[in-house]
Amino acid sequence: MIFVYLLFLIGHQISAIPIPNGLLGNVEVECTDTTIEAVFLTESNFLGRVFVLGHSADKECVSREVGRRTTSITVPRDKCGVETVQHGKGAGYTSSVNIVISFHDKFLTKVDRAYNITCLYAPTGDVVSYALTVQPSLLKDIQVLADQPNCEYEVFDVRTRRPAEVVHVNAPLEHVWTCDGANLDLFCMRVHDCVINEGKNKRRSKIIDAEGCSLDTTRLPNLRYDNNKLSARVMSKAFRFGDDVAVEFECNVRLDLKNGTSCPRPRC
Repeated sequence: MIFVYLLFLIGHQISAIPIPNGLLGNVEVECTDTTIEAVFLTESNFLGRVFVLGHSADKECVSREVGRRTTSITVPRDKCGVETVQHGKGAGYTSSVNIVISFHDKFLTKVDRAYNITCLYAPTGDVVSYALTVQPSLLKDIQVLADQPNCEYEVFDVRTRRPAEVVHVNAPLEHVWTCDGANLDLFCMRVHDCVINEGKNKRRSKIIDAEGCSLDTTRLPNLRYDNNKLSARVMSKAFRFGDDVAVEFECNVRLDLKNGTSCPRPRC
């Protein structure tokens, strides 16, 4: 009876997709006795959020006007950390707030911008407003990395439904890649660049290419991805090379930030 020993390795990579959007022109500001409003024009339909720096968890200090090329936020002057300063008797006063426009709903991106918006209320009743772009260092202070999913690669003996370590040649196997943890709905998953280390000399043969397509569908067919989970699977049969009794599989899993509601799949 011929056996084959199976070994499995996985590489884990996370990369942020580029955000195909940005700002056009300058922010428009309108100051009233009770609020400060900022209006932004974007290159494409806005899908992110606008919030007051340091108050992104406060619903009154966050705006999610999405689906159009304009978005805005209206901040109460007595909330959200708005700073009001009196400038002496008869000199009026100013109210200032730091506002961030972020092009992703949960993460900061390279195209995000922060503005220090100031409204000057003159004794005559006139109101003057201006917005200064904040240096990128300010954004670094508020950038929070979300918890990243952990991924694993397992192969199961179809007949026992247990992880396969030693199996017969031609035994039916199921290869399964899964990622679990927090914020799963933010990511897309792709298995790519899988190789087989053949025997004692560790000669490497690529079996899944950089796009995630099988290069030898006889040994390993193209993967099937679950629509609502970060997982992929494929059925195959156990094989070995010559007299070697050990076959080592090595795969990479890439996680990208989801751009929209669905994930792109390999076109094989």
